[in-house]
Amino acid sequence: MIFGDFLMALVIALFFTIVLTVSGKKYRSWKRIIVIFLIMLFASWAGGVWITPVGPAFLGIYWLSFFIVALILALTLETVSALHATPSDIDKKETRKKEEALEILISTSFLILLIVFMIVIIVGYIKQRG
Repeated sequence: MIFGDFLMALVIALFFTIVLTVSGKKYRSWKRIIVIFLIMLFASWAGGVWITPVGPAFLGIYWLSFFIVALILALTLETVSALHATPSDIDKKETRKKEEALEILISTSFLILLIVFMIVIIVGYIKQRG
C-alpha cells in the first residue's frame, strides 16, 4: 500500500513537473525543477493518503485524490510564478543581496514544508492502521 501510493504520487509528480517545466518560463534551472518535483511528490502523496479515496481504482490505488492535489498545487505554483515581478533596481549589489536573503528564506521554508509533508504522510499511514 505504501509502495503503491508512493509510485502513484511519483508518476503524477513527474507528469506535473514536466507540464510546468514545458509551460512555465520560470522553471528552467535544474535546481528549480528538482524543488518543484519534490514539492509535487510529497504534496500529492500526503493528499492521496489523507483525502477520502474517490474515483476509479488503478491497481487498487484510488489515483484521483493524488491527481487533484497535484493539479491544485500546480495551478497555484504557476499562478504565483506568473505574478512574480522582475526586479527593476538599478543597483546590482542591492538586488543580489535581496536575492540571497530571499533564497535563504525560500530554502528554509522548503525544508520546513518537506518535513511537514513527511510527518503528514507518516501520521496518515499510522492513522489508517490504527
